[in-house]
Amino acid sequence: MSDIRKLVWYFYKPILLWNLAFSFVCLWFIYLYGVKIAGLILFFKLIGYAATTYLQSYTAKNVYMYYRNAGYSIRRMYAYTYGIDLTLYFAMLTIYLLIK
Repeated sequence: MSDIRKLVWYFYKPILLWNLAFSFVCLWFIYLYGVKIAGLILFFKLIGYAATTYLQSYTAKNVYMYYRNAGYSIRRMYAYTYGIDLTLYFAMLTIYLLIK
């Protein structure tokens, strides 16, 4: 099972709701205060990544060996998942700005 898409999905699934919650909170702040706070919102998003990384490492530390045995480092898996999450966030932000 070395298909990276499946592995990234299994890695991302437990933290998906947390990351989506942080994304919606960021969009809500942009709705309230405007686009002028986009830099601060990106910092808030990074704090959310730190929180979800801590949550994942605290609750599922034994699961990391599964990904290491598949040949992928945990940092690489986090880079993939946070890259996907940032892409989703920027897509939601773009859709919001186009609608507004």
